[in-house]
Amino acid sequence: MGKKHEIIEKIIEYGIYLYIIFMFLTKGEGIRNILIFGNFGLWLFTLKHRKNLYLLNDPVSRLCWIFLGVTLFSVIFSIDPLYSFLELRGDPLKFALLFPVIATVMADAKRLKIVVYVSFFTAVLIVLIGYYSYFSHDIQLLRPDTLLMNTGNTGHNKFARYLNTLLPLTFILYFIWHKKPGLKALLIVSFIISVFALILSTSREGCIAFLSIAFIWALYLSRTRGYNFKKIIACLIIVIFLFGVLSWFYFPQVRERISNLSEDLYTFNERTEIWAPAIYAFKQRPLSGWGYGNRIFHQDEPYKDTPYKVAPSKGPHNTFLRILLLQGIIGAIPYALLLLIAIKVFWKEAFKTTGIKSYVLVACVSILIGNYIINSMLADLQLRYLAVVLGLGMAAKGIDEDSHN
Repeated sequence: MGKKHEIIEKIIEYGIYLYIIFMFLTKGEGIRNILIFGNFGLWLFTLKHRKNLYLLNDPVSRLCWIFLGVTLFSVIFSIDPLYSFLELRGDPLKFALLFPVIATVMADAKRLKIVVYVSFFTAVLIVLIGYYSYFSHDIQLLRPDTLLMNTGNTGHNKFARYLNTLLPLTFILYFIWHKKPGLKALLIVSFIISVFALILSTSREGCIAFLSIAFIWALYLSRTRGYNFKKIIACLIIVIFLFGVLSWFYFPQVRERISNLSEDLYTFNERTEIWAPAIYAFKQRPLSGWGYGNRIFHQDEPYKDTPYKVAPSKGPHNTFLRILLLQGIIGAIPYALLLLIAIKVFWKEAFKTTGIKSYVLVACVSILIGNYIINSMLADLQLRYLAVVLGLGMAAKGIDEDSHN
């Protein structure tokens, strides 16, 4: 690249860092849109100078394009085609703009290392906002409740998902700072505070997702560094148990949530009341679904020939079920394959390499399993966040592969 293009590349790079910082904040939607569309426009301007565009033809990338194509195709079968078409301007478009930019621009070890630092800063920021809200506002569950970041009345689960996206990337600092005791101590304290925040959020699905993330990292460390897998898991369970006991005695809300655990498990916290009508509606149009867009889930038409007749009052709280109902089998299969193939490819690649490349790949695998497999069973996740995770994974996979071009 010439000097002009190198300057543009730097602008795109720092735009990605800024987007990660603003990604989960309530304020800054305008800034996020400028970063997404601006970065993509600059990326197109430098497209012919890029040597790693082969990354966008990788099996993971192909499945991204197939899923986006199926989403576009679902507009044709929508019960409200105009609405579905306009909804494509949201997550699908932002996914399409974010993924190729992050995958190609961030395919550099130094840049990915900066992403780790940015993730650490962002995680600390939202945790501090959560603690400030919890202790200064009249809220029962730890969650952000400020002008800068507000996850809503039931946002404790969303807050947990945000943490479970950032903490796996933040954990990479354990390896970067392994010869710096002071910084390593700072990281450990930050992790303890973050995990305690996760417990105080009382997000059960968030805690389960976090345990699965920890399981993936423990498995990785046992295979690559000789750590005792059972000891890691045992220490983790002990720490969480101690935090849980402390929360039980000093935080009534946590005690109440634990006490109601058996009842909530029976109905998946009342989610089965939403899933049943959605499954009946899916059976009416299993192949193509009812059309893209969350509003369609709440329209009565998909349910009129079911025993329920009317739409559920709440959202699906299940990403896979939402895709099945709205986009049918032709949408659900590419989405499921995208997750599974990405996990397989990133995990396999992580053991072929070392350093930041390997760490970022494992972090992406743990996020995909924790948030997009396990948590997705009980939550409705946004595509734009998935684009960042997959983009970082592809960027890590693309490090030192310029010889493929």
